[in-house]
Amino acid sequence: MRTLKNFVAGGLLATLALFSVACSAADSTPSGDFQLGRDYTEVPSPQKPADPKRITVEEFFWYGCPHCFALEPTVEAWLKTKPADVDFIRLPNTLGRPEGEVHARAFYIAQTLGILDKTHKPLFAAIHEQHQQMASLEAIRELYVAVAGIKPADFDGIAASFVVDSGMRRGEALARTYVIRSVPILIVGGTYAVPGSPTATKTVDFLVDKIRKSRK
Repeated sequence: MRTLKNFVAGGLLATLALFSVACSAADSTPSGDFQLGRDYTEVPSPQKPADPKRITVEEFFWYGCPHCFALEPTVEAWLKTKPADVDFIRLPNTLGRPEGEVHARAFYIAQTLGILDKTHKPLFAAIHEQHQQMASLEAIRELYVAVAGIKPADFDGIAASFVVDSGMRRGEALARTYVIRSVPILIVGGTYAVPGSPTATKTVDFLVDKIRKSRK
């Protein structure tokens, strides 16, 4: 199994390997009839919503995944028009990789410091556009200082904190509950799983409406 360092150094061959092994994102082409088993699946252990009037859409991703990076513009466009009763939640997944753990911790550090809106895209870009390894907290700290203007001491003070560790444990536990084996994947209403693809948000909209109707 290739590490992130191999991925960066290996160029196209490593990228192809990552597509098939690390991300395993299935292509989906909904045609308007949205079929179970083709466009989406049911999760093994559905999760009840905390608020029955709200519908969650949870995106499981990994910063090192090219499919996740490619899906970002689609997700960002969808967020501008998502229904008012939908709550969108990003959840980094480690995929069981050391660099995945670094990236997940980087997400929760940014979230805890309140700078996620300043770091999310730059971290993706650093890896996939600038071809930086970003496989250590030192590299993450340097990036966050540059793009968010935080103090290195603030980063270090929160990096191994209880709140960051707790976020990581909750995210990984939820991924196991949903049996997440590849990313990107979108979980709708704690019930349906939609593989990441350019048309994934259309399937999400269909499922949101399906859930909403089922509650009436």
